[in-house]
Amino acid sequence: MDELEELRARIDEIDAKLVELFEKRMEISHKIALYKIANDMPITNDEREKEVLNKNIARLKDRGFEPKLVEFFSMLFKLSKEVQNEEFKKQTKYQ
Repeated sequence: MDELEELRARIDEIDAKLVELFEKRMEISHKIALYKIANDMPITNDEREKEVLNKNIARLKDRGFEPKLVEFFSMLFKLSKEVQNEEFKKQTKYQ
């Protein structure tokens, strides 16, 4: 196997882990939606998003990736809120 194939194989392994973690994150986002509905809480919590983002920026070893990490987490937040919005819509439809 040449160097490019080895690097791509490593990316494939990382992608498989990312998919598994993404699915877990979306499942937990769904559970959070149920909690928020039951406790009459809004979907968006800007303070929590800032906290999560800052915590993960602090974990970066290479600060050069910070803009990309911010973009990555912004997309995760967006997708998580979409999952929660879908559940909110289902719940209000049946009330």
